[in-house]
Amino acid sequence: MLDKPGKNCPEYAKDNWDDTVMSLREADEALLSAIQAFVAENPDPAIGRFKDGIADWGEEWRQAEPVHLPAAETLSTTLPTAPDQTRPLIEAFETHKASRKWEQSYAKADNVVGDDMLSGYGFAEVIGKHGPFVSSLVRSGIGVWGPGIDYPSHQHAAEEIYVILGGVAEFRMDTEPDQDVFVRRGGQSVYVRSMRTHAFRTLDEPLCIFYIWQSGDLREKSSFSASVS
Repeated sequence: MLDKPGKNCPEYAKDNWDDTVMSLREADEALLSAIQAFVAENPDPAIGRFKDGIADWGEEWRQAEPVHLPAAETLSTTLPTAPDQTRPLIEAFETHKASRKWEQSYAKADNVVGDDMLSGYGFAEVIGKHGPFVSSLVRSGIGVWGPGIDYPSHQHAAEEIYVILGGVAEFRMDTEPDQDVFVRRGGQSVYVRSMRTHAFRTLDEPLCIFYIWQSGDLREKSSFSASVS
């Protein structure tokens, strides 16, 4: 949260703070509108499971202080592989990437993801438990990964959908020897039911994913099938 100037601050500082808050909120609202339009207009039946939550996420807006990660600079490199139906959502986030709170769910000390992922990924949330649009119903935003990154097998209680906005990834579902492995590209989706083990690997291109979680703890840390060596 940005600190509001106190009574002893010059008037111009107060005005500047008000302008900063207003610009952050306007950027947040632009992205919320882009997400809601993308979901409402998408004919994919799997996305349909999440439409009500995205449309009726809640009421509270909470200011989120911008945080930069290198993954933010990877975002624009996913545009060349984005189809027409997903390009506007990438462009919206690209426009407002400097005002986003870029995050990572894992740290090196967790010993669950490799250095490749820690150095090359990040996500920017718009709806969720921590805001900026506070919701106990859904969690939604984008994630960005560089080329050649492995996101190991993990699971969580929330059901989830990934929509590939740009790039390509190889997905793995479950951990049995005959596990389902498939490739998804821009415009395609992957639905993950609650507690289903899943993983993916980016190939030669950067990847941008739009995600939605619903049900369960919306900030649950995933459980991993194994530690990294």
